Amino acid sequence: MNFLKEFFKCFSYSDIWIFYSHKNIVLKYKDTILGPFWNVINSIFLISVLSLSYFLFLNPDNFNNFVYRLSISVFLWLFISSCLNGFTSLLEDKKNLLNEKKIDIKNFVCENIYTNFIIFLHSFPIIFVLLFFSDFKFQFSLFFALLGLLIVLINLIMIGYLITIMSAIYKDVKKIVENLVYAFFFATPIIWSENMVSAKIQKILIFNPFYHFLVLFRNPLMNDFDEKFYQSFFISLIIMLTIFLINLKINKHLENKTILYL
Repeated sequence: MNFLKEFFKCFSYSDIWIFYSHKNIVLKYKDTILGPFWNVINSIFLISVLSLSYFLFLNPDNFNNFVYRLSISVFLWLFISSCLNGFTSLLEDKKNLLNEKKIDIKNFVCENIYTNFIIFLHSFPIIFVLLFFSDFKFQFSLFFALLGLLIVLINLIMIGYLITIMSAIYKDVKKIVENLVYAFFFATPIIWSENMVSAKIQKILIFNPFYHFLVLFRNPLMNDFDEKFYQSFFISLIIMLTIFLINLKINKHLENKTILYL
């Protein structure tokens, strides 16, 4: 199980990817006043437009809950999509560094997730404020939101390693991932609810991995802790295990050759 040992080694010596992550954030926002908060502002603008449209056309009774639900969904989706898109050009961006030093590719996977996670954390104050305007009640289910987020992060590590290696070898993977991200945004109940669609469509949602990631984090924060959470938890574990087994093969046969394709 060299694959697992190498990942554990990355976590043990995390100062490498944490350093590059902080450096990237500083360089990216060095000429701005608000820095990473611009991502939050962009998200708030999107949420505001969607919420206004929802209010004008559907005139809901539980508008506060809708805004709270939408905010959680959008912020989490932007985190996930930013990670996925980042994986596709990760090794290409690090090509010079890989030629100069012998650095495990897994460090770059962790760096990309950590960078986007730091930006994602900037949205927590907004979620916390909206929480008080919703019908949310502090319960033990809040713990399961953190557990769900942990499962999402582990899945992103597995998916990220797969995309990073494959996108370096097959250049078409970048465009495929970009298009899938767009498609899944509309195919996932982010701006719409499962209750708005038929039972047949709800059954199809089971095959959408991002739906399960969303349920793991969002539903406990909505006090919606039911069998859907357990179902998504179980399916997310299956996804994690499946991609892990695929990554074992990739790690054994392709990782060491990846630098040749850059």
